[in-house]
Amino acid sequence: MVSRQNNSGTYAYFKKAVLGKGKFRQGTLDMHGSKDVVDLVEKTPCAIGYSGLAYATDHVKMACISKETGGECVNPSVETASDRSYPIARPLFMYTDGEPKGKVKEYMDWILSDAGQCILLKKGYAAVRDVECN
Repeated sequence: MVSRQNNSGTYAYFKKAVLGKGKFRQGTLDMHGSKDVVDLVEKTPCAIGYSGLAYATDHVKMACISKETGGECVNPSVETASDRSYPIARPLFMYTDGEPKGKVKEYMDWILSDAGQCILLKKGYAAVRDVECN
């Protein structure tokens, strides 16, 4: 098993959403970044790991997951992450100290603009809303 380090948000989300009260198997390889996880899984026969959708490559197989035993499985994609039908899609949040103002508000507005959302889509992340990109 290839994992993220325990100070990662991806690690914390996977542990809670997938393992629940369970634990990672002893001997899990903890990697510094999501790209490192994917790279090691790609190069290691029979390895399994978890990472963010934006790090997916054509060289690793992504797991089709069902919400319950025997249920229909859902493949990971930007669409299934966006509509939350992929059972282990993790939302990412940005927090500000109160209502954003000034440059912080400009930055947040840009992220939520079509241009910002299209960059997210191009990088492999799910947008917060439907957007038309060139």
